[in-house]
Amino acid sequence: MGIIRKAFSLILVMLIIVGCSNETTKQPAKENKVTDKQEVEKQELDYEKYTSLNIEDMLKTEPGKYRGASKKEEKIKKAITTFPKGKKAEEYYGRLLALAAEDYRDYAQFFNNFDTSFEEISETPDEKVDLQTDPKAKKINVQILFDASGSMAAEISGEQKMKLAKDAVLQFVTDLPENVHVSLRVYGHKGTGKEEDKAASCSSTEVVYPLSTYDQETFSKALDTFKPAGWTPLAASISAAKEDLHNQIGENVENIIYIVSDGIETCGGDPVQAAKELNQSDIKAVINIIGFDVDHAGQKALKLVADAGKGEYVDVNSKQAFADYFNKKKSELLNEWHSWQTENVNKYYDSQNTRVNELYTKQNEMVNLATEEQNELLAFTNDLKQNLDLDSTVHYEIREFIRKRGYTVREYARDSGYKYREELRNRGYELREEVRDKGYKEREEIRRNK
Repeated sequence: MGIIRKAFSLILVMLIIVGCSNETTKQPAKENKVTDKQEVEKQELDYEKYTSLNIEDMLKTEPGKYRGASKKEEKIKKAITTFPKGKKAEEYYGRLLALAAEDYRDYAQFFNNFDTSFEEISETPDEKVDLQTDPKAKKINVQILFDASGSMAAEISGEQKMKLAKDAVLQFVTDLPENVHVSLRVYGHKGTGKEEDKAASCSSTEVVYPLSTYDQETFSKALDTFKPAGWTPLAASISAAKEDLHNQIGENVENIIYIVSDGIETCGGDPVQAAKELNQSDIKAVINIIGFDVDHAGQKALKLVADAGKGEYVDVNSKQAFADYFNKKKSELLNEWHSWQTENVNKYYDSQNTRVNELYTKQNEMVNLATEEQNELLAFTNDLKQNLDLDSTVHYEIREFIRKRGYTVREYARDSGYKYREELRNRGYELREEVRDKGYKEREEIRRNK
């Protein structure tokens, strides 16, 4: 009897253990059911934002859950089996997109932020940065240092050297661009070439046309205020020019000096050192010298002055030589204007074409992506129909939603690409025509002044 009781107790204990064991193994299944329910509820909350057929909504909505996932098709088909039955086409359409929608946000950002503006034109040969007034354009100052020493009274081919020089200078400054400021400083215009007048003459250097925009009448009168007189204080005049231009400094300021002279320094100064100091100062003036009927020794000395001022020396010995020099400068300017025109027309072509091609690329990418998405979604509607027993009407309506989405996205891509391409082409053409007109007018103006 005791044995029977022990055996019964043992069986009872084993049954209890087995029962507990079964209860433990069933618990994960319960947890899985809870997880599946939570996932379904999450999907039900998310799908509604995908049902809109407004393009702005389509473009800003994040991609579907399985976009880019491994075994994407398998996962989507499995998810479709969890969809509730008996719902409207719009809901099934939204649920499909919540799983498989493509991401159009980068494309929307590209088109919305696309810049159709063009860079400004490069500096023009006369240093005007833009076709319109630009506050950052360079200010160009041209100062003429005019030798009025007694030797300028000599004649060449029956005409006084000073008159020839004055005529050439007047024509030169008249042809300068309107944005150039001009100054005229004369030196050696007092006293005589006699020894007793040397001190007075060597200290004579004077501004007769202060730095300002050019006015032909006023400048002509300034040229008439002096005649050939005394000695040649070239170094003192260069040093005085440094004082004239002391506040004309900065990245947007360019200072150019033209010295018109028929001889070397005769007052004991050092024009080479003076030119070097002026050029290497903050003024950074370039010093050019036009030697008028200068002997070999004088040419050599004046060339050293021009070299110290980082400029050029040119020797002229007749009225025609003066004209040839300035005409050469004009020819150089003509070529510069032509090169400037070509450079900027090509720049606008390149800028336009690069961005037009970029638009085509993005447009085609987006159109192809929308088509791929549409075909994929249409294929999944067959799984919907099969798993949820959809009637033909609902199935057809879902497919129409998908087609409408694909069409809308593709039209957005095509319309955006076309709009910006037309803007680029139209603006590019306008800018190229402005450049061509500017180049042509400037060249014609230079030719008229020859």
